Amino acid sequence: PCPSACSCSGQSAKVVCTRRGLSRAPPGVPPNTRYLNLQENHIQVIRTDTFKHLRHLEILQLSRNLLRQVEVGAFNGLPNLNTLELFDNWLTVVPSGAFEYLSKLRELWLRNNPIESIPSYAFNRVPSLRRVDLGELKRLEYISEAAFEGLVNLRYLNLGMCNLKEIPNLTALVRLEELELSGNRLGRVRPGSFQG
Repeated sequence: PCPSACSCSGQSAKVVCTRRGLSRAPPGVPPNTRYLNLQENHIQVIRTDTFKHLRHLEILQLSRNLLRQVEVGAFNGLPNLNTLELFDNWLTVVPSGAFEYLSKLRELWLRNNPIESIPSYAFNRVPSLRRVDLGELKRLEYISEAAFEGLVNLRYLNLGMCNLKEIPNLTALVRLEELELSGNRLGRVRPGSFQG
């Protein structure tokens, strides 16, 4: 069975529900789904336990919606999720409380949201992360000294086009291989900015 607003393929392991005017995740997504695309809809809030029956889900695409809130526990029950796309939405905060128990999450896309600050330990619930895209956060005013604490496996970080005036504290990112900082307003690079 496939939700009426979606198309399913590969014995329902891939479910695509783009541009259907959905205001929430459709009911009836098959429990064996590995790939769920909900891009370009009108979803504003992801409620707690929305996807909890999708234990096999690996890729969840929620970009280009009207997302303003992701509740604590929104991604409960997704032990195999490795890619979460939330770019091009209306989030004003990093939804840290929603990331708990995502022990296999590798990629997190938050680019182009009106996020104003990145608090301490924003990502410390997901130490498995290898790629974090925070590009084009044009309203970003503040990044805490401890914002990236716990990201011990991060390889790629995008902070391009965020109006940054100085380089944030990156010392926690001991495995970082690629750092994108272009399109910012960096007047100078302080000694020790890339230490560690």
